[in-house]
This record gives sequence, C-alpha cells and structure tokens, in this order.
Amino acid sequence: MGLVELMTDLHRSESVVAERKLAVIAELFLRRTAEVESDGAWTSTAHEVVEAEIGAALTMGRAAAGRLIGLGMSLRTRLHATREAMARGDLDMYRVRLIEDATANVSDDWIGEVEHQLLEQVLAPPRSGGTGLTGRRLTNAANRIIARLDPAGVRAKREKAQADRFVGVCAAEDGMCRILGSVPAAQGRAFDARLRELANTVCAKDLRTYEQRRADGLSALVDGAGFVQCECGRVDCGQRSRIATTARKPLVHLIMLDATLAGGDEPAYLDGYGIVDAAHAREIAADADVEPVPAPSSVVPTTYRPGTVLDTWMRVLAGGCEWLHCDVAAWNTDLDHHRPFDHSDPAAGGPTVAGNMTAYCRNHHRLKHSGHWKVTDDGDIELVAPTDHRYRTRSSGLLGVGRSDAGGRDRDAGSDHAAAAVRRRTRAQNTAARIRAERRRRRAHLDAVRRRSPGARESEAYATDEPSPF
Repeated sequence: MGLVELMTDLHRSESVVAERKLAVIAELFLRRTAEVESDGAWTSTAHEVVEAEIGAALTMGRAAAGRLIGLGMSLRTRLHATREAMARGDLDMYRVRLIEDATANVSDDWIGEVEHQLLEQVLAPPRSGGTGLTGRRLTNAANRIIARLDPAGVRAKREKAQADRFVGVCAAEDGMCRILGSVPAAQGRAFDARLRELANTVCAKDLRTYEQRRADGLSALVDGAGFVQCECGRVDCGQRSRIATTARKPLVHLIMLDATLAGGDEPAYLDGYGIVDAAHAREIAADADVEPVPAPSSVVPTTYRPGTVLDTWMRVLAGGCEWLHCDVAAWNTDLDHHRPFDHSDPAAGGPTVAGNMTAYCRNHHRLKHSGHWKVTDDGDIELVAPTDHRYRTRSSGLLGVGRSDAGGRDRDAGSDHAAAAVRRRTRAQNTAARIRAERRRRRAHLDAVRRRSPGARESEAYATDEPSPF
C-alpha cells in the first residue's frame, strides 16, 4: 500500500512541476514575441526562435517544442481553471493535453462555460473511491458538452473534417505497408466491426492471433471473400458450414434519445467511437434501421444469458467496458453476473437482471474472476485493488452517469435524463454569440494587418462590420 501512495504523490508532484515548466515556456514566448515585434519583424518569427531555444535546452525536435509552446499558451490565455487544477496536482500532462485538444476549436464566448462543465466531470469527485476521467471518456465528456452548447459550431467542424477524409497506403520496413486514413465515424466503426466479424470466421484450432486474423480479414475484403480462410490444417474443419449458418449481426450501434431523432440538439453515442452531434446522428439514422430500446421487464428470468431486451439495455447504459478507464465498445463486452448465477437452482440467487449485471471486456472479465481484485456494488460499481485501495467506476455511455446517479439500472433512461437535453441558451442567443465571436476574430485580424502595414487601413475598410460612410 505504501508504494501505491508514494507513486500517487510522485505523480501529483510531477504534474505540479509540469505546470511550472509550461508557465515558464509561455512567459519565454511572450517575451520573445515582444522583442521581435519591437524590431518590426513578423510575430511568427518569435515562435521559431522559442522553438529553437526550447529544443536546444530540452533536447527535443521542433514539433515537440512547438507543442509545448501551444499548450503553455493555452493554459495561460484560455484554460485558466485547467491550469489551476494542474498546479494543484489534480491533472497530469496527458489529461491536460486531452482537454486542450478537445476544446481547441471552442470560441472565446463558450470556452469558460465548457471548461467549467468539463472539469466538473473530469476531476475526481470528492468522495471515497472517486475517480476522474481520462482517455476516450474524457474526450466524450468534452464533446457532449460542446455539442450541447454550440451544435452549429460542432457541425461546421465535422463537415470540414469529412471534407478532408482520405486513405493512404505507404511503404514500411521488412516487406510491409502501412495504411493510414481518416473516414467518417460510422464508416470507421462499420469497417472495424466487419474486420472483427471476419477474424472470427476461423475455427478454434487456427493458431493465428486475433490481430493477425484481422489483418487477413482486410485481404479478404479486398479479394471479395466472405470469410478468412482457416489455417488449422484439419481436413474435417467445419469453417464453411458455420459461415453458411451464421447470421450477420448489425455492424454499427448508434444510441440516441427520441428528442434527438425528432430534431433536438442532445448528442448521441456511437458504440466504439463515442459522442456524435445530433445532426450527425440523424444523418447516420437516415439510412439505418431505427428501433426503440424498451426498458427490461420486472420479471426475473431464470436463464443464465440475458434476453435481447435486457442485453441491449445493459449495453446502452454501460456504453463500454465498465472497468476503470477502459474504452472497449459495449457490443464487444461480456455481461457478467455480479452475484454469481446459481446454475443448479436459478431461483436461489444471482438473478439475470440489470441490477446484477455488469459489462466487462474479456480482459477485465478474466481479471475480475482472477481473485486479485474484488467487486462490490452499492448502487455504483466499486473495485477493490489487491492493496485494498477502492475505486468507483464511471459509466461512459449515452447517458454518461453512474448507477447511483441514474437511480439504479432499472429506471427509464429517457425520463431520468430529460433535463440533460435542455438548452443552456436559446437558439437566438447561440446565433448572437457566434456573430459576436466572428466580429471579434475579424477585428483582431484587421488589427494585426494594420500593425504590419500602416497603409493597409484604407484597403481593408470594406472588410469591417462597421457601417460604410459612403
């Protein structure tokens, strides 16, 4: 236990030192900028100057140095509360980078509110075993908040990203190639699920790893085959007969509230990806089979495996593996009985109901049953480490709440979270805020142009939003 607490203290101290380093870098950049401006040169030269100084002093390349400058300036000029949390040791460098990346395109009008709401979710709750957010869950929390506050801005950003989609293939070492691309989220999830499906068409005797079978699945797609050829070597392999009788499962699961489908701004959740804005969700749903998700019956089944309704309900609420900070997609998890199911007498205990089931990926499912960790359930899932440290998990699904926050697993999702869809501002207020932000950006641009070229004032007059004197 002492080692874990020492590790935690050192991690906090590392965050405090990292904040000080970023503050020094930001100060150096501002000083060099002032010096360069006084010489009449372009301010971008200051960035190059400081990149060179940081790179030489800290033994890093230009790109890494530039990223430190950008992060330091974001903490100094935009993310004030994030900087304070980092200075206290509550946020490490990795999570601060995630916050900066997630909020990079948020306008000045919204950044304060977005940061406030985001830190309320990201920082560990002040209770025993409370844990913060990291990784994809942190990014999802940010995207959910931004999509609610500024749906038009999110939509414009997404449309720009979709316009820049691409797939590239380049040579690598040792006779291999690398594939790199950027495609719309729904297409990416369908591609990932199809590879997973193809990888599982071989029999259990095939010696290839899962990742190798996925790679071979890509070749099967290119060749137009419907399966990965099994390499077990057995003459009695039943691969082909199994393929013929195996039904294809849906490749993509998108969860949204009725209000979103009807035109509201509440974001949706794409399984295995995370938050998508409401307009994007409706675009995906336009070509999909849309089905309501009913709450499970109060009747306790006596079967080990949950029925279709309960299975879907559990995955919608979980949003993914419910172990700490795990991002495995919900439909790729196992549903585990918290209290073991009694196979000899199903009515005796361990019922197959929502309140007694948890979604874990295969790795964490095995870990849960290894005996090294213990799991308790008092409304929320609490994991007890071998050192007796206790950690409460946090849901990552559409609703973004834990069990106790939702009042238990058997309550209706839509009614519990109707308040989540309420706007923070009216549509008219959103439009006015965007107009003000755009005017400020244009004025800042004109001011910069005028500083560089005094004679540019007249030529730029027509670009201002002031009434024309003519």
